[in-house]
Amino acid sequence: MDTYIILEAFHGTDIRNVDSIIKSGFICKPNKQHWLGNGVYFYMDYSLAKWWTTNPTNKFGVNIINAAIIKCKIRAKNDNILDLRRLKDYTKFVDIYRNEFLPLLFQGELTSTNDEIIDTKTLRCTYCDYLNIKYNYKLIIGTFYLPTQPYMPKDYGKFFETFNISYIESQLCVFDSSIISSKELVSIDRR
Repeated sequence: MDTYIILEAFHGTDIRNVDSIIKSGFICKPNKQHWLGNGVYFYMDYSLAKWWTTNPTNKFGVNIINAAIIKCKIRAKNDNILDLRRLKDYTKFVDIYRNEFLPLLFQGELTSTNDEIIDTKTLRCTYCDYLNIKYNYKLIIGTFYLPTQPYMPKDYGKFFETFNISYIESQLCVFDSSIISSKELVSIDRR
């Protein structure tokens, strides 16, 4: 019996894109340095999606003048999700990398030239794309611990040193937009 997971997630964009996204769906803009592979990105935390709309990186082709947040429901079979918040999925992520992906990389079977994936960001993106293709992951949930994130107040990263409790950011990369079961505009911030 298939088990489904339903998640609520938020996508920041410009208001100019909202009608098209709601009517026709998201468009992935491929980039060899995406965090979790070439898919559509979401935050599980509304406040991070809102923050991102005021601080997007230019390298992903985003020009936000009037920010908008779209709330989506994502429904996927548990077998099609690689959730790096779960220990069993994280160990699988590491094991496949060590035992399968690295040997292919060193044999030159993954790209026309290995020089294309020398830097860490490109290597990580290539690996996540590989997982999507080889194992049919429609969604990867990644976690990031960066105590100096620009959305974090400056001295909050030091709080970890006191209590050993940190904020872990989660992002979702959706490879197959058919798992996005609903889309609705929840916020507009006109500048």
